[in-house]
Amino acid sequence: MSSHQLITSSEAAADLVPASVAYDNHIVPLRILADTLIVAAASPLTTETQERLHFILNRNVRGVIRTAEWIAVRLHELYDDQPELDDTDVGVTWYWPNWHWYDGDQLNVKCSGWEGMSHWTGCHEFPPDHADYDMWRWIISVPQYHRLVDEKEIPGIRRIWHRYLAKCRPTWFLR
Repeated sequence: MSSHQLITSSEAAADLVPASVAYDNHIVPLRILADTLIVAAASPLTTETQERLHFILNRNVRGVIRTAEWIAVRLHELYDDQPELDDTDVGVTWYWPNWHWYDGDQLNVKCSGWEGMSHWTGCHEFPPDHADYDMWRWIISVPQYHRLVDEKEIPGIRRIWHRYLAKCRPTWFLR
């Protein structure tokens, strides 16, 4: 993203912030100004929260204050199609599309996550015959996804991918 670009809608900014990150940190993405994500929070962002968001989202974050009620309503409006978390959902996986490499024709994408209280890191391997191989080749080429991608975002990204295929019929990356 250009440092001069301005995104003014919450919906566009929300595309850059996974629902789990927004809910976990009680923030609402508002806009992007000169590569800084402006978020609403019910209280000033702590240094720890700003650093965590900077790490996860790979951009500077600045907070503005809104009421807790406004935050709750706006989170629901922006992320209403997100599944509810339950007690059995103890693991999380993040993909790092910016950190990828090829081993021959096989695409490898760095990933990490948590299972209970244990952190792990590794890579997801996408050989050419993998059902999502072309989609992941597209993901690593789209600047919008040059950030950590929560595994829960993949179904939505897959829908965007299928719409893209139907609309554009691209051939540059298809085998």
